[in-house]
Amino acid sequence: MQLQPANLTKRQTARREAVLRAAIELAAEGGYEAVQIRSVAQRAEVALGTIYHYFASKDVLLAVAMVEWVGAFEDLIRDDPPRGGDSRERVLDVLDRITRTMRGAPDISHAMVTAMCSRGEEFNWCQEQMHLVWSNTLSQAFDETLNSDERDRIIRVLEHVWFSSLIAWTNEWMSLEQATDELTDAAEALLR
Repeated sequence: MQLQPANLTKRQTARREAVLRAAIELAAEGGYEAVQIRSVAQRAEVALGTIYHYFASKDVLLAVAMVEWVGAFEDLIRDDPPRGGDSRERVLDVLDRITRTMRGAPDISHAMVTAMCSRGEEFNWCQEQMHLVWSNTLSQAFDETLNSDERDRIIRVLEHVWFSSLIAWTNEWMSLEQATDELTDAAEALLR
């Protein structure tokens, strides 16, 4: 899943992707604080103005990177469907894969969650996209027999638990393991 403006040329698309890749690399090396626009421009080998052409700020850049990162995860789940004998087991499988990915890249995850909590119209778009990606990803784990309204309510509750747990982790109120446990507990309770 690629979320980018449709009217970009191949060259513009390549520059935009280089900027996103550079931001992710810097976040991996030092978290949120390491992602400075000047450093991103140097790493991506683009002019400073090029970054601002595509992204209004560092936080917008990181929020868009998170949408695309999670969007790629949606594609992975589509290619390697959730495992388990019922909806509960498959949802837990998807949640486990998501949290394992985040656990494997904690500085990137932390930087992106920090950015995603920002306010403004650009972030509203990112948050809407995250909701769509989250819904599409988790929907793949549910039985066809479950009423779609009920499925959507369960997904929405899990999304809220996931996001609040990530905020707690980002603000060091709990460990990533505790945040993961909160999400697993919610899934277990909703899908008995």
